[in-house]
Amino acid sequence: MAQKLIRRAFVAGATVLAAEAAYAVLRPVPILEQFDPSGEFGDPSLPTMRVAVLGDSSVTAPGVDGPHEIWVSLVCARLAQTRHVVLQSYAVGGSMAHDVIANQLDDAIAFTPDLVFVSIGANDVIKGVKIRRFHTNLDHLIGRLADTGAVVVQSGVGHLGTIPRLYPPLSSMMAQRAVRFDRVHWRVASDYGTTVVDQRSDDARIWHNDRSLWAEDLFHVSPAGHARWANTTWRTVAPLVGDDGTG
Repeated sequence: MAQKLIRRAFVAGATVLAAEAAYAVLRPVPILEQFDPSGEFGDPSLPTMRVAVLGDSSVTAPGVDGPHEIWVSLVCARLAQTRHVVLQSYAVGGSMAHDVIANQLDDAIAFTPDLVFVSIGANDVIKGVKIRRFHTNLDHLIGRLADTGAVVVQSGVGHLGTIPRLYPPLSSMMAQRAVRFDRVHWRVASDYGTTVVDQRSDDARIWHNDRSLWAEDLFHVSPAGHARWANTTWRTVAPLVGDDGTG
């Protein structure tokens, strides 16, 4: 009898989660334009820094008004205060780690960057990729990039449970998975001597309560959200490139 009750509870829970996921995905939302942040920043007479960014819609940025509002553009604008920055984006909205390996990695390496941003993981979390598979894919991706000698900065996985389109219990499940996938970023970074942006150091309550950080589709982030991401990323990047006053 107890086993039957457990099975029924499991089925009921799975049904609720499936319904929540279907609602989050299928509910009517605005279709937002995506952007390519590639470009040049700063005085061309200054020393050049080549920056590559690989990833998903966290880079193509549905929800902003133009590429100048994307977090990586804001970071490159700061880098360009003392150098000429050439930014090349290979990001494609919806990408998971295996998509980045298949469709972005080789071109990014051929670009011979000095600095690489890897913004990946959220879609792996949301689309149910097994954590072991994500670990294997991220290990391969970061290993290849680290071998180039470039400075490699990983996005980590932030507070996905605060996405407004996700309701309990799905939001709670996504929050728990996000923590586990973020830990994978840190383990891989430790293995290869790369760096992770500590997105989780930002206050989850702010992301949960401040709707101005979110775009109209209640899934991607707004210009204000990208500005917040840029500030968090800059605190990681500045010491790596000597822009924290120590270099």
